[in-house]
Amino acid sequence: MELARRFEDLRVRAGLTKTALAKPRYTVSYVSQIESGRRTPSSEAMRFFAGRLGVSSDFLSTGVPEDLDARLHYQLETCRRELRSGMASEAEARSRAVLADAELHGRDRLGALAQIELARALSARGAMHECVDAYEAAIEGPLSEREQGRAVSGIGTAYRAVGDLTYAAEYIESYLGTRKGEPLDPQVAAELQSILVSIYFERGDVFRSERAARRALAAAESDSSPDSRALALWNASRVLAESRQWDEALEFATRARILMEEADDRRRVAQLHNAYAFICLEADPPHVEEARHHLDRAETLLAELSSPTDLAYVRTERSRLALLEGNPEIALANAEQALLEVGGDELETARCLFLKGRALGELGRGDEARGVLVEAAALFGAKGARQQEASCWRELGELHLSAGDTAAAVDALRQGLEALDPKRSRA
Repeated sequence: MELARRFEDLRVRAGLTKTALAKPRYTVSYVSQIESGRRTPSSEAMRFFAGRLGVSSDFLSTGVPEDLDARLHYQLETCRRELRSGMASEAEARSRAVLADAELHGRDRLGALAQIELARALSARGAMHECVDAYEAAIEGPLSEREQGRAVSGIGTAYRAVGDLTYAAEYIESYLGTRKGEPLDPQVAAELQSILVSIYFERGDVFRSERAARRALAAAESDSSPDSRALALWNASRVLAESRQWDEALEFATRARILMEEADDRRRVAQLHNAYAFICLEADPPHVEEARHHLDRAETLLAELSSPTDLAYVRTERSRLALLEGNPEIALANAEQALLEVGGDELETARCLFLKGRALGELGRGDEARGVLVEAAALFGAKGARQQEASCWRELGELHLSAGDTAAAVDALRQGLEALDPKRSRA
């Protein structure tokens, strides 16, 4: 808002006529010239009028509240607390308000920070495409190295969630490549390497995931942030589980959860309870009761936080638990409920479909099971999740064998082997 309009608005709001504002030092004509934009008041006049209008001379001159930066920083910290408490909608509304204020007053860095919190809020409610847009807008702003690293890791995580594993890895690797030869903030390094672990893991690239896990742990050791250490430990636990080192995997997952409990981030603690249950169910033999305990803990926390997207991940693991216990009806119900709640995470959608297909197969609904498993395989394949696509084809092969269709079984197993070929291109 230009000075002339601000001057008039403040006068009207104060209930003063031009005469009342001008007296005893200035004339009505002088005030009229200011309000019409034909005259700029001197510093002395600005102080006089500001005192009459009940504002600071700086605010009258610029329109920027003196406490603006402190107020916006406080609002951003409130956004972070809301996100930790699962209040994604409130955090989204607040971050949009901060962004609008920052843009109005030319606070570019605060605007970029608001974009980061907006992106996190959008991610929490599953709006991944809008989330990427917000992160990319943030990166264009004047961020510190750590803040820019957070935005890069957010973009990588979002692309992983929508299933574009190849681009997610390339994006993070490209950023790390531009930093070669320069010391990278340990928290940023730990977070980026941890996300690469997760991406490589989804792609079935155990060698790269192990290397990234070692780098993430090394970076996390020199960083005091519980968040980055917990993330590094959790992703390392997944790599250990893939290598069938169950005791070490569970130990790392436990350490990750304890760190997050220290950070008082209930949503992340719930996610780690769910993640711990995943490893329990993967173990040989499965730790069924321990998994159930952690799923109960996760569900209780997430129900308090009103987080349906995160609850979908819990239902996915409950579906797997039910299949292990020979309860396909319960497995099917959980998988179908998870599909309704999962939001924009396409890889999780594919996992739900896979579990739904397995449950249908065990219920003797072979035709439906095959259709759902083909859909899951196609979705995994389109996203580059080779190991999981291969699992779908193996399951299809077994269903075809059970139905006595040997040729179809052989074809399904062949497609499963092709899925594991890292040189195979995606359509």
